[in-house]
Amino acid sequence: MLRTLLPALTGYRCVQIGTWGIERCELARAGTLCQWQIGFGGEHAGDIGFDGVHLPLASASVDAVVIAHGLEQVAEPHRLLRECARVLSERGQMIVMAFNPLSIWALRQGLPSRRIARFHPCSAPPSASRLCDWLQLLEFQPQQLWRYGLGFPFFGRAYHVGEGARWSRSIAWSAQAYAVVARRQVLPRTRIRERVGKRRTAAAPVLARGASRGVTCPR
Repeated sequence: MLRTLLPALTGYRCVQIGTWGIERCELARAGTLCQWQIGFGGEHAGDIGFDGVHLPLASASVDAVVIAHGLEQVAEPHRLLRECARVLSERGQMIVMAFNPLSIWALRQGLPSRRIARFHPCSAPPSASRLCDWLQLLEFQPQQLWRYGLGFPFFGRAYHVGEGARWSRSIAWSAQAYAVVARRQVLPRTRIRERVGKRRTAAAPVLARGASRGVTCPR
């Protein structure tokens, strides 16, 4: 999945938030010139430390963001998404990887009580539909939904978000994790012209004082 998605992230700077699940060699596959990793807390695998609240990046300074299971590592996942929206440029792209909270694997892990390997969850991950709603509120357009994980070969490809109900079928609860690909919504900057056949109401011209009575007002 990442070998297909990362080369499509074009631009100058790419930032990976969370160092769990994606190695540095995988991030290097992105189609950007520079890549950095941002780790949480005392993680030393990242290039930059992150307190889980404020990203140490300037606004509109990043072209692509990859959240590698970072929503589960913060107490307020929607706040992390707002920070990502702040640092992304006008043509920013985002890939959000998260565990499926309804999967059997997630229920067995008991997120956020049980901790595995280097992963230290702080909150339950959102569902795919809720994550898409959060992204739309931040003026992002979710485009693709990937479901992946151990023992889940049935949906190992992209589904277009919003095109039918296939991408949100009930069987998707068995997926271990999912990834959402989103882009910023492109708003038209040019003024939309009115239709040619539309009637335009104009105020009737007012005759100036002293005008002769024989002059009629043009229609």
